[in-house]
Amino acid sequence: MLKAFVLMLAATAALGGTLSAAAQVKIAYIDPLSGAFASIGDFGYKSFVAATEDVNATGGVLGGQKLEIVPMDNKASPEESLALFKKVTDSGIRFIVQGQGSGAAGALIDAVNKWNERNPGKSVLFLNYASNDPSSPIRNAVSGTTASMPTT
Repeated sequence: MLKAFVLMLAATAALGGTLSAAAQVKIAYIDPLSGAFASIGDFGYKSFVAATEDVNATGGVLGGQKLEIVPMDNKASPEESLALFKKVTDSGIRFIVQGQGSGAAGALIDAVNKWNERNPGKSVLFLNYASNDPSSPIRNAVSGTTASMPTT
């Protein structure tokens, strides 16, 4: 299922026309990688790396482009997530995955929506990989720039 999620992300990039012929697709993984929730964040990171390695081993996406997961430790903090979002946009990364913590997710959704309104040619796609409550205010706060995938 995670491999399908990674492929969906790559397909979204293709449909949005955000990749050049020789581009490497960087995906920011923003979750806790230190502190009390480090084991959860590390497991998620390793899962995404394994999925991207599988995709890359079969030729990558869109004519051979390789996927890369860029780990970013938000320390389970919404404020740190926003600081990392600035690093993401400053470095030109256009894709973010995050799953641990509704506070971090809410902060990122707001930041992504504002960024995309102000930077229409440089849209960022945010995917929350762990939300599983369809009535969640986080899942209902999206404006075409975010997506959630149930974990079941």
